[in-house]
Amino acid sequence: MDNQYELLAPVFALILWTFVIFLIMAYGRVRFLKNPQDAAHTKNVKNVGPDWLERTVDNYNHLFEQPVAFYAVTISTAIINNFDSILIQCAWAFVFIRIIHSVVQISINLVVLRFFLFVAGWMIIAFMAYSQLFM
Repeated sequence: MDNQYELLAPVFALILWTFVIFLIMAYGRVRFLKNPQDAAHTKNVKNVGPDWLERTVDNYNHLFEQPVAFYAVTISTAIINNFDSILIQCAWAFVFIRIIHSVVQISINLVVLRFFLFVAGWMIIAFMAYSQLFM
């Protein structure tokens, strides 16, 4: 079995990526909101800044959706210490896909490509979970 830290490194990398997206979102909100109280409710900040800002906010929220399953399966796998280099590669692939998803959403926002990346991410998570149950 490989060292658990090798499996957990992608978890930390995705958390740091989420922090990067937070910084971009915070910068945009500070720059484009005239009154910080306007951000008391998400619906009040729609269309306040440029499109990239709204897409960044959406992406930040997305980084707390699908990745939660990734965190759960990866941390659980590390705890039970039942993994090999394939699962480490899967974990890094998931992180890579989420970073690409973020870049696509914030920039060109091509929904078909985002959906493909979303499905690919779920396939990786499903494989990782399946490997713990049946391999």
